[in-house]
Formats: sequence, C-alpha cells, structure tokens
Amino acid sequence: QLEQEQQSNIEAHDVLVSLLLGSLGSATTDATQLLEAWESIQNNFDTLFITENSIEQLKQTILQLAVMGKLVSQIPEDEPASELLKKIDEAKAKFINEKKIKKQKPLPKIIKKEEPYSLPHNWEWIRLGDATNYGITKKIEASKVEEEIWVLELEDIEKNTSRLLKKVRFNERRFKSTKNIFNKSDVIYGKLRPYLDKVVIADEPGVCTTEMIPLKGYAGILSEYLRWVMKSPYFIKYANDSTHGMNLPRMGTEKARLALIPLPPKEEQYRIVAKVNKLMTLCDQLKSSLAMAQTTQLKLTDSIVEKAIG
Repeated sequence: QLEQEQQSNIEAHDVLVSLLLGSLGSATTDATQLLEAWESIQNNFDTLFITENSIEQLKQTILQLAVMGKLVSQIPEDEPASELLKKIDEAKAKFINEKKIKKQKPLPKIIKKEEPYSLPHNWEWIRLGDATNYGITKKIEASKVEEEIWVLELEDIEKNTSRLLKKVRFNERRFKSTKNIFNKSDVIYGKLRPYLDKVVIADEPGVCTTEMIPLKGYAGILSEYLRWVMKSPYFIKYANDSTHGMNLPRMGTEKARLALIPLPPKEEQYRIVAKVNKLMTLCDQLKSSLAMAQTTQLKLTDSIVEKAIG
C-alpha cells in the first residue's frame, strides 16, 4: 500500500512539474511573463526537482527555452541573423564553385504557417539543408581505413545524455561495410530510432556507421549550438514525426534537410551554448546529489531493518 501511494505521489508530482515547466515555454518573449512563470518554479524548486524524471524534464525545458530565444537576453548591437543568412548563402556558393560540395536541389522557401513558434525579432528560420551540408557525406571502404582511425557506432553513445562512452579504433573494431567519413568539429547525428537524440561533436577525424550523419554549418553556425538544437524537444519531435520504416525506423535525408532550424545571431549562439552547458552541469550535479541521498536512505533503512529483526 505504501509503494502504491508513493507511486501515485510521484506521478502527481511529475504532472505538476510538467505543468509548471510548460508555463515557461508557453510564456511569450515578454520579460514580465517569463519572470512570473520562473518565480512559480523558483519558489518551489526544492520540492519540485527531487526525482530523476523531474530533473530530466528541467533539462528538456532548458533546451526548449534555448531554441526559442528565451534562455539568454537579446542584445541590440548583435548583427542580426538576417545578415548571417547572406553569409551562409555566400559560403555555400563558394563551396559549390570550388567543387567541395555538389549543388543540391533548391529547398522550398519557408512560409509563415510552417513556423512552429515565434522567434525574437533578430532571429531567422532556416532549413537544415540550407544551413548545413546534411546528406552530402563522403564515404569510405574498409580497405582504405587506417589502423588507428576512430570507428564510431551508435552503441558508443549514451542515450539521452549523448555522452561518449568509449572510443574504438579500426584495429579493435574491424568492419566490412561502407562508412561515413567525419572531420574534427563535425556534428554527428544518429538518425535511427530510438537513437534520435544521440548527437555528438567529433574531437578528431574518424568514420561512423551510415546510420549516423556528419554535418557542419556553412558559415556562422556553431557546432555546439547546432548540437543543442538537434537535441531539443522541438527537433526530436520533428524527427519522430518524420521517420519511415517498420523494423528500424529512421529519418530520411530529404525530411531532415527540410527541417526548420531557429537561427540566432552568432554572438547570441555563443551565449546560448555557454548558458546551456552551465545549466546542464548543474542539473547533472543535482541528479548526482539525488542519487547519493537515495543510496544513503537505502543504507539507513537496511540498517534499521537489520537491527529490528536481529
């Protein structure tokens, strides 16, 4: 009975957390509304974030606020994203002229009704296929791979956190299939369900399964910002809604290239990445403290039970 009551309390608690965190996302960019929504959470922080699930919800809210332009302040002096769009077009044209990438079929212009939510005035929407080289991937056969090259597989990345669990070299992981080539600072995105939130940034060159797509922004798009966008609830929902196949569903290349990416000024991207990294670290520390407290409680309970029946 106690366990059932506790489970009911946990479920009710999670609903409350969802409602309060949802109020942050639904608030407009008006500072007063955001402040009021945050104060409701802040005043009850110690009683809200006491389970792993509630902390995970907090992480997801942080990412959603980041891609909506609600996590850091906009600075009028920042060069607007509209100028960044021009630089992206110029960089892409240069790569095509230099034959570094092939010219792709033009993607349709973004229309107002496609936009999933409103952005700050100095942000812009851009399609993933226009912002990055998604789907323009170089491949390599096993016979041409060097012994010490990094071979990345989906299993090497922790679900949800995208933490790299291990690095395996070709001399430890032989393969015969074709692999995708990636470079240092490329964002590597797992397109296969249920791994749609596995996204890492390469710290050295390597090769990966073709179920992972290496990509990089053309100009003025930080890899770190792009990674957080692709891990945000907004993008994960788009990816889940865009998969095909029964046994191993995956997001197709064309669907991915059509995805809308919220584009802030470059200076704001730096601020967003710094703030998200800091808050994610704090959430991880909170989760560690919670785990330690739970372990201590279990030890204490075991000790009491041993003495009671001893």
